[in-house]
Amino acid sequence: MAKEDNLSKIERREVGKMIASKALSHASVIKSEFKKQVSGAIIAAFGLIIALSWKDVITEWVNKLNVAGYGLLASAVVMTLVSVVGILIISKWANRGNQ
Repeated sequence: MAKEDNLSKIERREVGKMIASKALSHASVIKSEFKKQVSGAIIAAFGLIIALSWKDVITEWVNKLNVAGYGLLASAVVMTLVSVVGILIISKWANRGNQ
């Protein structure tokens, strides 16, 4: 047996509008978050490309310093230091607007 509905047509229409409004609001939040995450992933990919291109430059520079037998280790240390400094600078820049 069907449950009796006590809502008028106008009330049903208003409830429908409220539901549609909330659904659109949630959809826009999801769309915004999706854009933010995708753009972050693309930026990370570009960062990886940049890092790979600089890897050879730094390795060549360290090899010219004639660090006897420790060229790859010295190169890794230099790249790590440059990366950590870069991360710190970007983190401070990104948090500047949140304060």
